[in-house]
Amino acid sequence: MTKKFFTTCEAADLCGVAHTTVIRWISEGKLKAYETPGGHRRIPLAQLITFMKKFHIPMPDSLAEKPFYILVIDDEKDICNMIKSAFEEFLGTVEVRTCANGIDALVMIGKEHPSLIILDVLMPEMDGVQMCQKLKESKDTEDIKIIAMSGKKLSEEQQSFLAKNSNHFVKKPFSPSAMVDKAKELLDLP
Repeated sequence: MTKKFFTTCEAADLCGVAHTTVIRWISEGKLKAYETPGGHRRIPLAQLITFMKKFHIPMPDSLAEKPFYILVIDDEKDICNMIKSAFEEFLGTVEVRTCANGIDALVMIGKEHPSLIILDVLMPEMDGVQMCQKLKESKDTEDIKIIAMSGKKLSEEQQSFLAKNSNHFVKKPFSPSAMVDKAKELLDLP
């Protein structure tokens, strides 16, 4: 698995420059980073990749392994296609796959963990709450970020569960750009 955050020295090695150059890029606002409580800078993977692409810095194989993987699970094909289309501008950085039900989705997740799941709450066979429970029960999948969505009114029990076990809830119909913005925030995409 690729690292999610890099020190200025690690970023400098990947870019083939001195670490003071990376610090200058951060200070000038060219490269986005955050500062730890101890005063050290950390550069998120997505920010580093975007920066390297923008300035045509050769991408090491270790960074170019895989894009972020988003799994959209909804029994409405139109919703899946709409969400997939909304992420087209991030091709290369984000790969969106779709699935029509929770059972097939769990099989897909077992083969490869997504970075983010966009999940319809009300589906046949296994609903989104049941699926979310399965993911949170396993140490392997408990940290996968989840955006839940529904077009119907949820019970208080469902609302309470999702408030504790998903990262965000979206009411259908929704703006595709709002969905993308929330996903960008959760995945730390530029």
